[in-house]
Amino acid sequence: MSHQAVVSSGPTRAGTGVQPWHRWRVDVPLALLVYAVTRIWGFFIIHEAGRLQGPSIWTGRHSGYLAMAQLWDAQWYKIIVERGYPVPLPVDAEGAVRQSAWAFFPGFPYTVKAVMWLTGLPFSPAAVMLNLVLGACAVVVLLRLLQRVAGRGAGFAAIVLLCTLPAEPVLQIAYSEALGLLLFGLALLWLIERRYLLATAVVLPLALTRPVVAPFAVVVLAHLVVRWRARRRDPFPRAQQVQVVALGLFSAACALLWPGLVQLFTGVPSAYLKVQGTWLSGGRVGPPFGHTLRIVRALWGPEQGPWWLALGALGFAALVLSPLGRRMGTELQTWCLAYPPYVLSVIEPWTSTYRYALFLFPLLVLPGTARRFGPALVLALALLGLAYQVRWVDEILVFVPPADSPP
Repeated sequence: MSHQAVVSSGPTRAGTGVQPWHRWRVDVPLALLVYAVTRIWGFFIIHEAGRLQGPSIWTGRHSGYLAMAQLWDAQWYKIIVERGYPVPLPVDAEGAVRQSAWAFFPGFPYTVKAVMWLTGLPFSPAAVMLNLVLGACAVVVLLRLLQRVAGRGAGFAAIVLLCTLPAEPVLQIAYSEALGLLLFGLALLWLIERRYLLATAVVLPLALTRPVVAPFAVVVLAHLVVRWRARRRDPFPRAQQVQVVALGLFSAACALLWPGLVQLFTGVPSAYLKVQGTWLSGGRVGPPFGHTLRIVRALWGPEQGPWWLALGALGFAALVLSPLGRRMGTELQTWCLAYPPYVLSVIEPWTSTYRYALFLFPLLVLPGTARRFGPALVLALALLGLAYQVRWVDEILVFVPPADSPP
């Protein structure tokens, strides 16, 4: 499965780049077959987990697949679809901000609402049907992206591993990851293919779906630097320079779009951060990395925890910057270096970390690049991931009243 890698901002070399049509015609159906088989597996384990789901505020006495598909965050998306966002900002009797739909981006729920209007389906089946289609589209886009930067075999192996990640069943319930992966994959692909206007067009819906456009702006900056340094051997016309700079600035600005809209519609300064804080320990958003440091200290001790975090960060950076990591190309390397610190600086890393890790899919090309044991390693990791999906569904998706940790 080893293929020569390419610094993706530069000219295409042999072994990478756009695959010939006859290979693409074979790889896409195979990738979609892997996706379909793993969705069937996901349906089975989620359906069986419904037998473990006791009665709760979200489910009846018996929970089938569609009831399980609208647990946790899906309930907030359902509220947005049915009632919209609440104005004024909900507060308790003492004036403290309460949990509300404003913590959730509007891209996914309003797309579900459009599907409901077109099909007449209720929320859960409409959301599941939508995500199954979006997930399939994301697989095709990411296959093209990963094969372009890492080669045919490594790119296909990455799709196999993506479909078998522990949190992958989230793509077939009423969550926003399927739409987010599709939009983000398009943004990365069009950036690497130098179709900057298309990449700019997809940034806006991405900014209203998942909080990933800030680190994407860093990726655009890295792309700009690489192209500028190589401009003598790889022409970088003035028009493209303007487009790349505009893409980066627009991406950075869009990182503030939803928080700004929340403040605009509620009339409350920093309303988005205040609502987000209601889900965090202490009831407010802390300083950067504050929640992450609290978690690692709780797990590994007040003194050793930060050191383990630092050691893990150094090891991860060493992997991404290693000769093996360079096979991902400049843009995907930059993403893998920018996204984790961004996420860890703002979230409380607990059970939802599995979902956030889905966006580190570029790392999945690495096992497939191993010359001798790549296929065996990919197979072993895929089987391990499928087995771990059972645990993810049973321990994280299943809701144990009166309180539990969300996916």
